[in-house]
Amino acid sequence: MVTMKYPSRQWLVLLLLLVQVSWGQAEWRQFRGPRGNGLASPPGTKSAGLPIRWNEQENVRWKTPIPHRGWSTPVVMEGRLWLTTATPDGHEFFVVCVEADSGRICLQEKLFHADHPEPLGNPMNCYASPSPVIEPGRVYVHFGSYGTAALDSKTGAVLWQRTDLPCRHYRGPGSSLLLFENLLILTMDGVDVQYLVALDKETGRTVWKTDRTADWDDLDADGKPRN
Repeated sequence: MVTMKYPSRQWLVLLLLLVQVSWGQAEWRQFRGPRGNGLASPPGTKSAGLPIRWNEQENVRWKTPIPHRGWSTPVVMEGRLWLTTATPDGHEFFVVCVEADSGRICLQEKLFHADHPEPLGNPMNCYASPSPVIEPGRVYVHFGSYGTAALDSKTGAVLWQRTDLPCRHYRGPGSSLLLFENLLILTMDGVDVQYLVALDKETGRTVWKTDRTADWDDLDADGKPRN
């Protein structure tokens, strides 16, 4: 699965699998796949048979236009793909759910609004780069300091939200979520603060927070890029 970037919208393209896999069984739960290593199959096992070439006619099952911008990796479970998008100006943030077998958008919901989003400072990133993570019954989405949420993966209902995790991303949020046991772990790397924070995945409350240190040499004292 890949997303193709356009100025104000993107296309979600599903590559046709070369093996017979039931969509009820196919899963891609997090950034870089089942084990977080970028491999569809465990090392030493039979290849999943994914295509290595595709174009407009070859190895494409369907193509669906997705509004706004989002560089996040889709996550897949129970026959559905979940991804995030945001308006190019960074004011509105959305979650999108697509049926894996048809490409039909079955849910598109605005989750957050930002009155004064910080400019990205580069043409490469967008405001929806962090990838979701999914488990049975729940999908978690993250837009950095602009908002984090847990949703019911069957109904799309919001279970909890957080908008109180500060960080000046400067170049836009980019760190994806990680699930570990009962924790949802976030990396907040900004020009002002850097920390890891673990949330209770059931309630969204903070379980622990650990500050990190970082030496920035590409910005001056005012937070502007050095020449």
